[in-house]
Amino acid sequence: MAEAELSLVNKAELRIALASTDEQFQHSLSLYLCPILLKLSSPHVQVRQAVLKIVQHLIPRITAARSITLPIDALVQQVKSPRVGPGVDAGSVQLYSTLFIFRGIDRITDEQRIKLVPDIIDNIHLYSDAIRARMFSIFSKLLTSWKAPFKGTDEYDAMRTTLGFDKNAEVEKYLSFTIAKFLLLLPDSNNKATPGLSLQDNSFFTSNAGVTYKTREEIFTTKRNLLEFLKAGFQNDQLALPLLVASADPSSSINESAEGLFKRLNIELDDVTIYGNVSLIDHLVLLFLGQPGIPAVDSNLQYKILRVLIKSTRIRLHPEISVISKTALHSDNPRIRQLAITFISWLGQSDNVNQELEQFNLQMVGELRNDIISEGWPSMELQGKVNFAQRIKDRQLKYETLGNILKSYPQIIDWSFIEFLYGSLEGDQPELRVSIQDALSGLSMHLSKLSQENKYLLKRLAAKYLTASADNVNISACRYIAIKHINSAFPFEDSETRFLSILGSSRENAPETIEEAQNGIHPYWFNIRQVNYTTGFKSTSYLLGQETSVIFPSFGAFMNVLTEEIDKAKSVQNSSIFKSLPTAILFAQQALVMESIKGNETVIIPDQDWAVRLDKAIEVNDKVRNLVTQHMENISIHEPIVQLLNLCIDALIGQSTHTVPTDTTYGTILSRIISFSSSPIVEFLIPRVAELVALLDKVHDEITISQICKAIGIIATHPSNVNSSIKELVVDLGLNNKTNILAVSYIISRLYLRDRVNIIDETTLVSHLDILEKMLQEQGSAYYSALDSISQLSMFGVLGPIQNQGLSNYVTTFKNIIKLKVKKIDEKSVLTLGYLILANNRDAIEGLSEDEQSIYDTHISKQIEYIFTSAESLTIAAAGWDSSVLSKQLDIPGEIVKYIPRDTSRAGIILDSVLGACKNTKPALRRAGCVWLLSLVQHCSKLEAITSRAGEIHVAFMKFLADRDELIQESASRGLGLVYELGDVELKDTLVKSLLKSFTSTTDSVKITAGTVESDTQLFEPDVLKTDDGSISTYKDVLNLAQEVGDPTLVYKFMSLAKSSSLWTSRKGIAYGLESILSQTSLDSLLAKDSSMSNRLIPKLFRYRYDPNEGVAKSMNDIWNSLIKDTSKAVTANLDPILAEVLKSMGRKEWRVRQAGTAALNDLLTMVEVEDYETKLDDIWTMSFRVMDDIKESVRKEATKLTKVLTTELTRLLESSSYKLKTEKISGILSILIPFFLGNKGVLSDSADVRNFSLEILSKLCKSNNKAIKSYVPELIENFILLFSSLEPEVINYLALNASKYNIDNNAIDASRLTSIGKSPLMEVTETLLSQLDDSNLPEFIIRLESAIKKSVGLPSKVCGSRVIVSLIMNHYQVIKPYGDKLLAVSSAQIKDRNDTIASSYAGSSGYLCRIASTNSILKYSEMIKKMYFESEDDRFRSISSVAADSVSKYAGDKFDLVSSAFLPLAYIGKFDAVEQVRENFDRVWIEHSGGKSAIKLYLAEIVDLIKKYIQSNKFEVRKTLARTLSDVSKSIDNLNEFSEPLIHDILSVLLEANKGKSWEGKELIFDALVSFAILSKSYISQHEDVHQAIEKTVTIEVKRRNKEYQKHVVLSVGKYIHEFHNEEVVDLYIQIMGKVLSDGYYQSDDDSDVEMDEVEPITVKENINLEESRLHLLQNLTEAFYIPVNDSLFTFVFNQIKEIFQSKIIANTWRSKVQTSEIYIAIIDILKDTKLKPNQVEFLLRTWNYLKLQSLLPESIENVKIQFIKLSYALIKYLTIDDAKVIKESLEEFAKNEPSSIVLTELRNALA
Repeated sequence: MAEAELSLVNKAELRIALASTDEQFQHSLSLYLCPILLKLSSPHVQVRQAVLKIVQHLIPRITAARSITLPIDALVQQVKSPRVGPGVDAGSVQLYSTLFIFRGIDRITDEQRIKLVPDIIDNIHLYSDAIRARMFSIFSKLLTSWKAPFKGTDEYDAMRTTLGFDKNAEVEKYLSFTIAKFLLLLPDSNNKATPGLSLQDNSFFTSNAGVTYKTREEIFTTKRNLLEFLKAGFQNDQLALPLLVASADPSSSINESAEGLFKRLNIELDDVTIYGNVSLIDHLVLLFLGQPGIPAVDSNLQYKILRVLIKSTRIRLHPEISVISKTALHSDNPRIRQLAITFISWLGQSDNVNQELEQFNLQMVGELRNDIISEGWPSMELQGKVNFAQRIKDRQLKYETLGNILKSYPQIIDWSFIEFLYGSLEGDQPELRVSIQDALSGLSMHLSKLSQENKYLLKRLAAKYLTASADNVNISACRYIAIKHINSAFPFEDSETRFLSILGSSRENAPETIEEAQNGIHPYWFNIRQVNYTTGFKSTSYLLGQETSVIFPSFGAFMNVLTEEIDKAKSVQNSSIFKSLPTAILFAQQALVMESIKGNETVIIPDQDWAVRLDKAIEVNDKVRNLVTQHMENISIHEPIVQLLNLCIDALIGQSTHTVPTDTTYGTILSRIISFSSSPIVEFLIPRVAELVALLDKVHDEITISQICKAIGIIATHPSNVNSSIKELVVDLGLNNKTNILAVSYIISRLYLRDRVNIIDETTLVSHLDILEKMLQEQGSAYYSALDSISQLSMFGVLGPIQNQGLSNYVTTFKNIIKLKVKKIDEKSVLTLGYLILANNRDAIEGLSEDEQSIYDTHISKQIEYIFTSAESLTIAAAGWDSSVLSKQLDIPGEIVKYIPRDTSRAGIILDSVLGACKNTKPALRRAGCVWLLSLVQHCSKLEAITSRAGEIHVAFMKFLADRDELIQESASRGLGLVYELGDVELKDTLVKSLLKSFTSTTDSVKITAGTVESDTQLFEPDVLKTDDGSISTYKDVLNLAQEVGDPTLVYKFMSLAKSSSLWTSRKGIAYGLESILSQTSLDSLLAKDSSMSNRLIPKLFRYRYDPNEGVAKSMNDIWNSLIKDTSKAVTANLDPILAEVLKSMGRKEWRVRQAGTAALNDLLTMVEVEDYETKLDDIWTMSFRVMDDIKESVRKEATKLTKVLTTELTRLLESSSYKLKTEKISGILSILIPFFLGNKGVLSDSADVRNFSLEILSKLCKSNNKAIKSYVPELIENFILLFSSLEPEVINYLALNASKYNIDNNAIDASRLTSIGKSPLMEVTETLLSQLDDSNLPEFIIRLESAIKKSVGLPSKVCGSRVIVSLIMNHYQVIKPYGDKLLAVSSAQIKDRNDTIASSYAGSSGYLCRIASTNSILKYSEMIKKMYFESEDDRFRSISSVAADSVSKYAGDKFDLVSSAFLPLAYIGKFDAVEQVRENFDRVWIEHSGGKSAIKLYLAEIVDLIKKYIQSNKFEVRKTLARTLSDVSKSIDNLNEFSEPLIHDILSVLLEANKGKSWEGKELIFDALVSFAILSKSYISQHEDVHQAIEKTVTIEVKRRNKEYQKHVVLSVGKYIHEFHNEEVVDLYIQIMGKVLSDGYYQSDDDSDVEMDEVEPITVKENINLEESRLHLLQNLTEAFYIPVNDSLFTFVFNQIKEIFQSKIIANTWRSKVQTSEIYIAIIDILKDTKLKPNQVEFLLRTWNYLKLQSLLPESIENVKIQFIKLSYALIKYLTIDDAKVIKESLEEFAKNEPSSIVLTELRNALA
């Protein structure tokens, strides 16, 4: 058997060996190579050895025979399916077959290689490793000419099928995976592992494949080819891995394109599975980390991988996430380190908490902390380190990540991390402060869950920072965080943390620290902060703190903490507690008050104004004052109260010694608390009276002095203090200054209050009053101290009328002095006057008394505070101690005033006067009357004189509701509420009807506001009361609201809620506004009890909140915010009635109601989901369109906002996947919407706002991509195209039309316009709509597109049409393909537009359309382009035609090649256009699609046809271009034998015909082309005498033309002509004309000029140079004309002209002439060469040489002149005989003797050698 096989092998070898030629050798290989290789599977060793020997012989022979091809197809089939028996190893057969395939690839064409690819890759993954390696290398080699088809082409779409991936996806996966590996390959990587590749991987691509890559360039080429292969046929998911690897390649040409492709994959990488059924994410992790035998990839790819992993959900569950994080965290690449921190942070923020992730985060925070410590902690080490900014950035990211993880995983927080971060904040670099603060701030929400032990540590840590020195900025930052942390970790009732917050409020702290500290002691802001620390979903009302409350710390507990801390601080210098002592004392008072009112409804509520409310309530609110008084009677709190009072006294003493900051708080709190204190408490303070008295000389603040005096008065007069002590104190004080006098006044007045009048004798009292009288006559503080004293004495009866009646003269004196000050608008004086009235018995007189009148006269003041003060004074005068104003001055609990009679007889009289003031027409008096009346009602509400006249007072207040002064309005509003509360049921009913009637009756409205009004007095602001347009006042709306709800009595409560802001801003007025909170409380209760009222009120109130009148809206919002705690919840619960109310309102008669309803609906729709009002959509849209067309502009604007919201909601619906409306329903809505917005009320509206709005809505609808939009796509796109121009800013259009006025380039403007179109959102929307085109709407779309393009006006719309076409071709190739011819016709028709930009744009789109147009259409288009170029009257069309041709070349290259003969002749001609841009465009086309000069021969006939057709064009520019073309043709064609005689004849005929007629600019080019082609076709001309004669005639005629400019050019061409055609007549003519041209006379302006040459004006240097160079250029032509045999005339002429050039009387010859003449002479010598000259001609040469010598060998001549002449001499010496040459040599030798230049001498030596 072996012998038989061996015989067969030998026979085959013999057949191959006998092949003597390459053809025979190739034939033998095709027959026997595969069978021979198949024998490698033989079981017999000798057979296999024989085959191997044959292979050894074949390879050298194949290598040598380069022309043969190998049987590659058969070899490939043998690799794929070797015909071996079952169980036989075919490895050797396959291996050697691949060897020959690899060698044979180089011998096949590119097309054959491309066709071979599918066979090579078929089932490549099933081969053994060795064969796979070989086949992959073969595959890589086949790709050298691979070019992926363009996306959108048929070839691109079919590529997947072509490659077989559609049937065998495993091949695709294997190739993708292997290519990705190859992209990691490095040079010289055989026999070793490299990043990302094992030793085996590297061997696979190199030794196993039989390939060696020694340089990066070799690998780069293969990588580039592989990437090109990936561009078509692969699924996006399989492209992810290779593109990601390629994006990190060192070569920018690979990584940039790969990066772009990778970004556009748009796939979910978590779902990708690669070869081997491995998850892409898992594989990327292996690449990132490496594995045994495979190093990790380089840092660039690691960075790219990490960027992918950070977007993966799958990675969160990967077991190696901690290893990934650590590896990245310790990378040498700073970018990876930064990304690692982001990665860790991202992982730490996962919502899916599991044990593994928690463990990972615990490891990471530990790792981050250790990293930070290793870099230096608490401060980063700087010594010896570089790149400070980068290290800071790294460390900053670590802190941020640490904070993010701890914030997201509170279960891993322990004290060590908190302490570590605080240490970092205290000690690390300032640049890191913000990051560390953010990390610590993020922990705030979790600190409440700390263990008690850790909370204790947190307190101690906070105390440490808050008591430490704040010199260090970092310490200040620590303080801020510490305050933030303790406020979040501990409840409000924790006294210690409140104390720490107080420490943070010290002025020495940073503003943010103080703010945080203030929040910590304010219940409202504390509550808001606490509820916002929640991590779960909470309602709005919860987040606003409306569902939670805080508990105040126990007053006793807080005082214990405070006193304990103060005791500790006494031994510490500059302790921080003393700096914040005022805040501590104030908070102690607040804690006491809050403890007192606990469980009671009062005016003090924990809102933003809590502190103001509390402070004012203590002063003016009876309920609060009584509760505080009652609470302080509780023995259990006596001790802390005494502690507080003692602390205040100590603070007063401390501020005098400067140990605590100066502040009025100490005295204020002392006097306030002591005035509520029970007798036992006051008794405790008696021993401290002496200290208080001592302070009077040390304190200089008037307020504090007054408070101390008050305290002394209360304490010193205590019953436990014996009479003698008091007397002694009074005596001691009375001897001293004014301050002591005030203290005595307080003591005496409180003695009278306590009924201990006997202690003070009359002498002492009189003496005291004398001093006061003197002080009253002084200025400044003495006067005001006296006022305070007199007030105290008067209010408690010391000055009468029951006691000390004999002192009435003092009272009179005091009044007289004070009245003078009252007239000067002094608040304290007018108040004191009111107190002094109490000292007199009330006289029963009509009208106001003198004193009362003095107070009344204060109405002239413009200061509202003064008016409020005078109101108090008047109230005291009216009711005395029966007014609540005075009752609040009672500062000793349990005592009553005994020496002032209760007399209210003046109340009625004063009320009459006040009511009269309210009716007065003087604005100032009416204003004062309102405030006075409010004071009387507020403070004397129990008096009969007031209650009996409630109706009259009610009317008076109603007058002020429309006052322009907001404070007066609010005062009236408050007064109405108070009056209403005074009455019984019958009165209340009467008052409501009265108020209702006043706002519904015009007549009554006038009556209410009646009075004597002057003609120029403006009582009301515009639109306040009823006017022609129906606007009304705020109060009518409030009344209407109450009436619509069905309970008009609510109006009084509403008015109290609606107005209070101005009262709150007034120091005195706040006392009146404070009570409004009670109206809210009572209304809350009413609504809670009556649900039907709630259902009626909420819809009405909701609509009123949006009233266009700001006053109404503000008032209604005040009411709403007061009643409704959670707006969202209230709206949801009452949606149907609210919706019904607002829809009804939108159709009401009053425009204000319509506008309010529209605005209300707008806001309502944003609060609820569409599902909630889906059934009402029809009604909503109907009413929305109705108000869109409202007669009132403001309503229309509101409607615009509404429809915008509606459309946004609709768009959201269209895009939503969770909620789907029926398609019919959506279509129905769109059928209304789209025509509306496309119509005159939408995008075609005259209003720019409406247009923009409509366009925005349409854009949103279109971007939804909902199927319901599809039927509207054609109409929308048509309208959008037409819209572009109308939407362009008018200023741009103006500039475009008037560019020349402003010296602006129109092209620059158009370029800017083009850019704006490309970036336009409308263009983006249009392209989105194009994606919805299909067979159903495409026919209509084509019609509308054509219509839009034709109808559009203006550049933007026109250009948009072209861009739509381009987008269709680029992105919707298959869909639009059937319409290519029609669209090309439409597009090409626009190329002739007057605007270049528009024309160019459609030229570009037409180029794209040629991709899908038929050949006939493209040919027609090419004809149009030609006609534009040659026949258009407007020169700009030549430029447009060049753009058009270039666009076809650029955008439809394949089709261009099919019809190249229609474009390339024009392109060749256009290359010679005079306009640079045109030349460039045509040149680009020619270069791209031609084979260089050889292509001219291919298209010469077509080129000549065009020239023949247009050479006689009326446009000279066209003629010149054609002339240049012919000239180039003549130069480019080196052999006319390749062309037919008819063609040559045609060309010459064309040229001869073109030269007929008179000269014109550029005709010289035609003539030159004739001469050039005549020279080229000399052999043809010699055979056709008629042609020769015609040329001779043309030359003769043209050279004789008198046009000098033309003649100068033509004579040059004639010079070239006579060099080839030696016609004597033409030569003589040449000499004649050239002689003229070179003469001076030729340059004169007129041939007949009488000006002599000597009289010619001198010319400038520049003109001289130009003339000289021009003449030298002409002179140079003599060398081109000179020919052999020598023409005597021409010879003589040439050498005469060489000399005559120096004899010009116009031109001053320079070195240029000398150099050029020498060069011309040399050129003539060169032409003569071996020619034998006549003696006279030789003589001519020598004479000319001598002449030039005289010109050149001058001492002043430049070196170049001398050198050129020496070269001339050298050439002449060689030409002349020895004797003639001797003369020249001798002359040169003589010259050399005096020549200094070494360069010239060197040249001389060479010449003479």
